[in-house]
Amino acid sequence: MSNLNLEFTLQQERSEPLDALRGLAISLVIARHYFGFKYGMLGVDLFFVLSGFLIGGILLDSRERPGYFSSFYGRRALRILPLYWLLLALLPPDHWGYYLLFMQAVPWLQFGFPQADLTFVTWTLAIEEQFYLVLPILIYCLPRQWLVRILWGGILLAPVWRWLFHAYFPDQSWQFLLPGRLDELFGGVLLACFARGYCRSVVVWTMLACVPPLCDVAYAVTVEAFAFLSVTAFVCCVIVWLGANIERPQLLRPLVWPGRRCYSLYLFHMVVYDVFFDLGRPLSGFVALPIACLLAEISWRAIEAPLINYAKRRFARAESSPLGIVGLASRH
Repeated sequence: MSNLNLEFTLQQERSEPLDALRGLAISLVIARHYFGFKYGMLGVDLFFVLSGFLIGGILLDSRERPGYFSSFYGRRALRILPLYWLLLALLPPDHWGYYLLFMQAVPWLQFGFPQADLTFVTWTLAIEEQFYLVLPILIYCLPRQWLVRILWGGILLAPVWRWLFHAYFPDQSWQFLLPGRLDELFGGVLLACFARGYCRSVVVWTMLACVPPLCDVAYAVTVEAFAFLSVTAFVCCVIVWLGANIERPQLLRPLVWPGRRCYSLYLFHMVVYDVFFDLGRPLSGFVALPIACLLAEISWRAIEAPLINYAKRRFARAESSPLGIVGLASRH
């Protein structure tokens, strides 16, 4: 592993390149909602790959330490729940009990996906939380060889799940349910595995990575063109890997600020936009954007940063060492 990769592995939880990629992702999402940018939803795909890369790396580095589960879930709860509960308190949704359990897809499948609802942005959080329930168990219980196989299995089956959801489930279920996003989430985890030396054959991994995109293209040509998420997942994995290994990270620094405040920006940017919606696009976007940024800064200073610091003290995790990484990479 190169010195650059090793340094990134050790510092990834507070990495400027990762923060900048988060900033790029949230900028794309806001550009979509505020200014009608056609490809803005690529930011969501980038978020999922980043999540798999970051969370997968954290879990891989800590799975042999005491407090593996309590540290991970404690930190995640303090990071995610306060602002999430604040959103639900300000805008109580129908079937709110399902929202508290991150199971809002259950009533959505029955009554339809409320895409116009301001709390609909939580569909990504629901997928993330379900992912957080599964991944720590997989990494903790499985040896390296089987972990890699399961991850690749999830990636290869993701297009199949989307085809089935598209054929038999209502609305656009294929993009709002966890199985249809596994190529992005597990793709990020595999990048973390690759950085730690889990790959035995780069050629084999490259060939496997090409299978889902080719399947999506073949399905679109022969049956119906409705999604190319595997292609998007592949591109986002490349972006994350290049961003993580960039030799001049200062080029990405303009995106660090929104990257570190992306959570509150994501949850509340549509709430702010809704207040100014009558002004019309793009005027509403230009008015709402600085207000959303100001609220994100207040949220970061008053809520998020203090809770992150508290979580670091409360759930202290020993720093990884090069020997620790080598040891994990050689485990079968």
